[in-house]
Amino acid sequence: MKNKIYDVIVIGGGPAGLTSALYAGRSRLSVLVIEKPEVGSLLMAHKIENYPGIPGSPTGKEIQTLMKKQTLDFNVTYVNATFLGFDFTGETKIVKTDEDNFRGKSIIIATGWAKNESKKLPGESEYLGKGVSYCATCDGAFTRNMTVSLFGRGEEIAEEALFLTKYSKEINIFITDECHHCDESVMNVLRSNEKVKIFYSSKLLEIKGDEFVEEVVVSHKGETQTVKSQFAFLYLGTKSLTELYSEVASLDPQGYIITNDHMQTSVEGVFAAGDVRSKIVRQVTTATSDGTVAALEAIKYVLKKAHQK
Repeated sequence: MKNKIYDVIVIGGGPAGLTSALYAGRSRLSVLVIEKPEVGSLLMAHKIENYPGIPGSPTGKEIQTLMKKQTLDFNVTYVNATFLGFDFTGETKIVKTDEDNFRGKSIIIATGWAKNESKKLPGESEYLGKGVSYCATCDGAFTRNMTVSLFGRGEEIAEEALFLTKYSKEINIFITDECHHCDESVMNVLRSNEKVKIFYSSKLLEIKGDEFVEEVVVSHKGETQTVKSQFAFLYLGTKSLTELYSEVASLDPQGYIITNDHMQTSVEGVFAAGDVRSKIVRQVTTATSDGTVAALEAIKYVLKKAHQK
C-alpha cells in the first residue's frame, strides 16, 4: 500500500465518498478510501425516511454499511486514518494521514461537514502562528536553537521530525500509540540523533505560554507532566476546513470548498463532493449525486492522462 499509486484516492467514507468509490471501482480503477470509523453525519442519523428506494426507516449506519459492502465487490481498498493534508509538489498527488502518506493520480475530497473547531485543544487556537504549527517543513527554520515538540503518529510526524533536526536544539516526539508504524530507516535515524527523544502512549492535553508557546502539558502513559517547549507541531487532525483546504482550493466565507458543476476544485485532478462542498442543500441524496459526478470526472481525468503518455 505504501508505494502504490492509486488511480483515485477518496477522502471520507460517507455517502459521497462511498458513491465515488463505487463508480470508480466499477470502472476497474484502483481506489483507496481513507476513512475514520464511526464518524460522519449519516452514521449519527437515527433513521432515514427519505432515501429513495429504501423503505422501512433504516438507520444511517445501516445504509452506510450497505454502501460500503457494495464497494468491496469492486476491490476498493480501505484504510482507517486521520487526514492531515496534501502535498502537490511532485508528479503524483500525496495525501498525508496519521497512518501513512498515500499517492494518487486523482483525489476526491468527501470529508463531510466537519465541526473541527470544537476539536481544538486548549491553547491551540490561541497560539496558532505563535508556536503552534501543523507543518514543520513550513516553519522549521523558525525553530533554530529551540526546543520543540511533535504530537501524532505515522509517516508524516517522523519525516517532519527528521526535517527539524537541521534546525532545532531539542526535539521531543510524542507518539499517541504504544509503538510507531512507519519507515524503520527513518526511525533509526531519529533514534540515533542525540537531539531527539521519543515518547510513546502520549496525549497532548494543553498548550501554555505568554505571548508565545512556552510549555506543553502531556499525558505520558497515564501520568500528566509539563514539558518546556517553544514550538508544538500538531498532527492530530484538529485543523479546521479552512486550515485543511485553503492552500489547495478556493473556499466560500464559511470554509467550504468551491467547485464547478463537474465537482472540480481549483487544483487539476482534485474534486470535492458532498457536505464539504459549497452548496445550498446538504442531504444524503445530494451527497450521493455529488459523489457520482466527482467519480465520473475523476475517471475521465485519469484515463485522459494515461492516454497522453
